Amino acid sequence: MAKIWKAVAFHELCRFVPFLLSVCIYFVLAPQSSCPLWVKAFFKCLPILFLCTYILTHEINMYTHNEAQKLLAGLLFSAAGDIFRTTSPQLYHLHGESMFGLAHVFYIWMFGTKPLNLLAGIFLVAVGTVYMLFLNRCLWDQKPFQWAAYIYIILIGTMAWRASAGTLFNQHWSWIKLFATIGGMLFMVSDFTYAVSMYCFPLYNTGIIASTYYTAQMFITLSVVKTKNKVTKNQKKSTLPLS
Repeated sequence: MAKIWKAVAFHELCRFVPFLLSVCIYFVLAPQSSCPLWVKAFFKCLPILFLCTYILTHEINMYTHNEAQKLLAGLLFSAAGDIFRTTSPQLYHLHGESMFGLAHVFYIWMFGTKPLNLLAGIFLVAVGTVYMLFLNRCLWDQKPFQWAAYIYIILIGTMAWRASAGTLFNQHWSWIKLFATIGGMLFMVSDFTYAVSMYCFPLYNTGIIASTYYTAQMFITLSVVKTKNKVTKNQKKSTLPLS
């Protein structure tokens, strides 16, 4: 059994090699001021595109597994948001936020409404309200960005709520649901840190923004792919002939 788990872990790690290598390349290129913006934008979205290929390598039937379709759509919109954020001369450009907003809509749709877990929702509303009040001081004179930020905070907060509904204040949790929770929470940390750095004051350790972002996308992807693999295995077992 231990050998089987080691083989599975090694196989999964091999599938993640392109994603991990592209993340390392981005961290090398990002601090270089001489690097063209289009090159940075390409390598910024490249890890997300490799996550898309990771999903496809699992041979998930896109016609029957709607969650995989929504995940792919969310990842592609995230990649578009990365391009707009990196190449835009204006802080927190509305085009980039619109792309990430659409990505969160697909993630919310993907995670669904069960279990509802209102307690987790109330907790995240409290966190989002505190953050919104803090960010409001920095956006007081920037009305278009102010309202866009409010809408975005609502979307990412809702996404984190649905991602964490299976584990936060919930005794009936699993490792797959925990992956989704970690991904949703890290996405909030990444975008909240990014907004503070852009609107309020620059943060010297900006590596936390990219590292939490890529880790969040990885865990969200794992939560859906592993769920689909589990469903597929159960379906195969149910179709086996009885002896």
